[in-house]
Parts: sequence; C-alpha cells; structure tokens
Amino acid sequence: MTKRFLLFFFLQCLWNLQVTNAQNVDKRVQKPGVTQLQDNIKAAIKKGYAASVLMWEYDTLQYSRMSAQFSGVVVSKGGEILSAAHVVMPGKTYQVIFPDGKMCLARGLGRITIAPTFMLPDAAMLKIIQKGDWPFVEMGWYSDVKINQPCISIAYPESMEQRKPDVRFGYITNLNNRYGFMESTCVMEPGDSGGPLFDLSGRLIGIHSGIEQSEDINYEIPVDTYRKYYTALTRLENYTSLPLDTNVISKNQPANNFPIAENPDKYFKSVNKRFKTTCVNIKSVIDGKEQTIAGTIFSLDNINVKTAFKNSDIILTKSSMIGEEPFITLSSGKTVKANIIRRDRINDLALLLPVLKLGKEGIKLRMLLADTLNNNDLGSFLISLRADSPYCSSVLGSVGVSLPKKTSYGYLGAVARQKGQALLFTFIQPNSAAEAAGLTTGDELLAIDDKTVNDELDMFKALQKFRAGDTTLITINHKGEKLIKKVALKYPPQKITNHPADHFIGGKSIRKDGFGNVFVHDARIKPWECGGAVFDITGKFLGINIARLSRTSTIAIPAVAVNQFIVTAIYDTKGGN
Repeated sequence: MTKRFLLFFFLQCLWNLQVTNAQNVDKRVQKPGVTQLQDNIKAAIKKGYAASVLMWEYDTLQYSRMSAQFSGVVVSKGGEILSAAHVVMPGKTYQVIFPDGKMCLARGLGRITIAPTFMLPDAAMLKIIQKGDWPFVEMGWYSDVKINQPCISIAYPESMEQRKPDVRFGYITNLNNRYGFMESTCVMEPGDSGGPLFDLSGRLIGIHSGIEQSEDINYEIPVDTYRKYYTALTRLENYTSLPLDTNVISKNQPANNFPIAENPDKYFKSVNKRFKTTCVNIKSVIDGKEQTIAGTIFSLDNINVKTAFKNSDIILTKSSMIGEEPFITLSSGKTVKANIIRRDRINDLALLLPVLKLGKEGIKLRMLLADTLNNNDLGSFLISLRADSPYCSSVLGSVGVSLPKKTSYGYLGAVARQKGQALLFTFIQPNSAAEAAGLTTGDELLAIDDKTVNDELDMFKALQKFRAGDTTLITINHKGEKLIKKVALKYPPQKITNHPADHFIGGKSIRKDGFGNVFVHDARIKPWECGGAVFDITGKFLGINIARLSRTSTIAIPAVAVNQFIVTAIYDTKGGN
C-alpha cells in the first residue's frame, strides 16, 4: 500500500469518525417546535407535488414541440387542469409531463382574456385526453386567504428546463391589486405561468399569472375565479368577456384552520451568529478589472495533513470570479494575500491558502457531511451566509439538478463555411476570442486542439467540450503559411430581454450553468455573494452557493462534492480539473 493511499485512507477514517460526532451534535441543538413551519411546508408539498405538471403545445402529426414551456395543476381525477390563459388556446393539443415522468396529452378548453389589457382574469382550463386516474389537488377558498399568510409555489421555471418542478416559499402580500390579482412573494419567472400556489394545508389558492420587476411582486389568479367560471371553462371557447353563466361559490366544508407556524427567524439568526465569521470577501483582478466574490473559511486544525496545510485555514470560493493574485478582506478591513491551490472547472470551485492564519474560526471539516439531499427534503429552510450583508433565508426547491453548458460553453466568436475543399472563416466577431487570437476572415481552419477539422460539424464538435475560460490551439492556413494560434475562449454573448425576469436587483451570474449535480433554492443573493456557505436551521453544512441562475433560483454545490474537492486538494496540490 503506497504512502499516498495510506494518507488518504487515514483522512477518510478520521473524518468518518468526526461526521458521526457532528451528527450527534446536530441532534442536540434541535429544539421542540423548531421545524414546525418547515414540517407544515413539507406536508403541503407532498400533497401538491404529484399533480403539478409541465406543459407545452404539441404537434401530434409531426411529433414535435411547438411552444415554450409552462405550468399547470390537475384538479380532478378525470384530468382537468387549471392554467393561465396567456399560455393556453382552446382546441390546441398540449404535452403534459408529471413529476414522476408519466406523459400524456391534453386539449385546451375554455380561456378568458378581456381587451384591452388581455390580462384579467387570465384563467384557462385543459383536459387530459387519455382516460386515467390522475393525481389531483384539492381546491381551496379565496375567502380563507389572509395577508401575510405563508404560501408555496410548485412550478417549472424556464431557466432550469427540468422535468421535475421547483419549490418556492413566500407570503401573501396583496389580496386585490390594481389589476384584480392576488400578490405573493413566491418568486416567479417565464415557465411558471399557470403553476399552482398552495396554502399550508396543501390546498390550491391561486394560479401564477405574471410579475413586476421587483422580486416581491408576483401576480396570482385567485382560486375562486376558477370556481366561479368552472362550468364555462369546461367548454371549448375563447371568451373575450366574462361568461354569463357562473357557478355559485359556497363552502361545503369548514373554514381552513391553518397549522400554527412558528417563526423560524430566531433560528436563522442563531445559525448566522455561529458561522458569520466564516464568510469573507475576496478581491482579485480578472481581465484588468477588480472583482469581488465571497469565500468560505474552513479550518484544518487538528487534521493530520501535509506540512503546507499544518494548522492552517483554507478558503473555498467561486473559481470563475477569482484572478491569480487574490486578497482576502477581513471584517476588520485588513487584507491577507492568498495563493490558489487548486481549481475545479466542473463545479467552478477554487481553493485558496492564505499566507497568514486568518485568526477566524472556520468551518470544521467534520461538518462536511456526505448526506445526500432528496425529495423528502424539499421545503427545508436554508440559510445563506453573506460577508457584508445579513444572512439570506430560502427553502430547498430542487435536488440532483444537472444544468448543461447553455451559457458557459467556450465561445470562439467566429463563423466558418465550406468553400470547395477548404473550411474558411467568413466572419470574426469584434472583441471575441477569435479576434484576440489574431484570426481573420479568409483564414483556412485546419485543426482545433490538434484534431483535424474538415467541415462545420467537425468544428462544432471540437469546440463543444470546452468551457468559457479554457484555452485551446487552433491551426490555420494564413495566406499560405501554416500557423498555430493560442485561443482563450470566452463566454457567449449574454442575452438580456425586456422581460422583468431579466431585470431583478443584482442580476444573474455570468457562469451559471454547466454543472452536473447541484441543489436549487430561492435565496435572493447577488452574483458576487456566491462562494458563501449554506446551512439548514440546525446548523448543518449543506453546500456552497455557486451561482445566481435566474430570478427564481440560486444554485449550490452540495456538501459531498465540497468534501471531495477539499480532500483531493489538501492531499495532492499538483493540479486541478
């Protein structure tokens, strides 16, 4: 057995023992009632999750998708689905996907929108075509809804493009705004339209309709709109005025007695107080510009590691936001230089070793529990640490999420076209990686990364494996001379629309996808606040915030991946991936 393996084996055995002790500590810090509201949220999610569906228009002749995705919720065993009118048309066919992967088709039925705004009441119904015993939710009552009442969203945000819904938590803030909608702080974005809003009893109280720029303003169609026009909506008709035939809205059951919910704020404050000093800011220079990003201190005290790490602190942060000569800024204003020990390109992590011990208590390595989050944890309260701001609370929305390189692939910024036997560059984008490397129109592309390129498809395949920030070699024929150019690939142009979902405070992270296994929560952190730790309300370390994906979603690298990265880095500092 080699010395390297023995050291690795010893570390793992030691940490396994410490993990057991940490789990015992976590049990002791729990107090009766601390998870009361959390348990209510989880119970409501279990009632509504299975019936919350993903949809898009579907061409049954071409077997192809015909529209953007949207959300809905099944409200009857026979498959009647409530959604928003602005995403549904009578008579059209829609693909329906349940969270368990079951798929079927539905037909658009009634839809009510009224000129000139075509906003109100924005109610629509669909019906599943196939016969079946479909999961469905219970409809609540608008008269039961109160200001500041907790509420839960289960819908499918477009930015994630997942086949399972995402959970968000909030409160009712307005029962009747200027447009006639309810409002909640359950944050929404495109794709969520038509999705359900539940109370703590798991009853449907609203359907998602729209948003304003503020993350706190999200429009909900009151459930009684559907109760009132239920019969009319079952007919295949596009209503441009309110239907004349209405259902009588009367209760045939007692008023909803909401479970008593303890305010979790004091537990958030307790966790924040315990670990606040583990979050620091890090400054560095990237492409000539100073960048600031958060980082998390981990303590290596009493861990048997190589001399370079003996009784030291290490800092974990977001790799794509760290230049080569970073400085850690402490709360006192003092700055400490750090060296980059390792980078993980896949998870966008970087490990820093300060030149001096920071004198702050870091997170002990025994807290890097390798527990795997699962669907039973959805709705759990989370606390995100921030260096210069108060903590940010959230709920766990999705687990085991994979996000392809949609906006973080290596972008060359050049177009090549076949001309005879040659593949020639026909366009070089200004300020692109191609221009910076000295590529020009008319150059013949011969190879990428030492692999021969014969056509446009070869070029696409050769570049597909790279991430923004990666460097490759491109071989060209420039006016009869064979040249090899070193090219540092960039991010593709960031698309920003006029939709309010693209204009929330702080905006999105530049590197926000290309991850293989992350969890998602609804923390409203800023891109430069990524790198901070995420805990549950008992103080259990769950992971590191790595990106603000969208208006609805912050994504985090789970503890098990953080553990693996740190173990590898302090065991072997020769390189990264």
